[in-house]
Amino acid sequence: MGRGSESPRQAAPPEPITVQVDRTGRGAWAVAMPGQRERVTCETLDDARRIAYLSAARRRPCELIVCDAYHRVLHRELIESHGDLGGR
Repeated sequence: MGRGSESPRQAAPPEPITVQVDRTGRGAWAVAMPGQRERVTCETLDDARRIAYLSAARRRPCELIVCDAYHRVLHRELIESHGDLGGR
């Protein structure tokens, strides 16, 4: 067989980055984004999720994890394509 019949090697999919939203002891929500040392603090979970989704929109794939003040996972989502963010 010639070279044209060889299947092209596919690159391994990139590892997802993680954006984590945590409830603080004072009732706020802190968003930890990759590449940033300081967390963004928000008054509401909706605001924190909005910031997390905006961060995820710039980096794919992205895993979004929301935890309560006791570090229990409330929500976990893998965001792989731009269509995944629709309407949130």
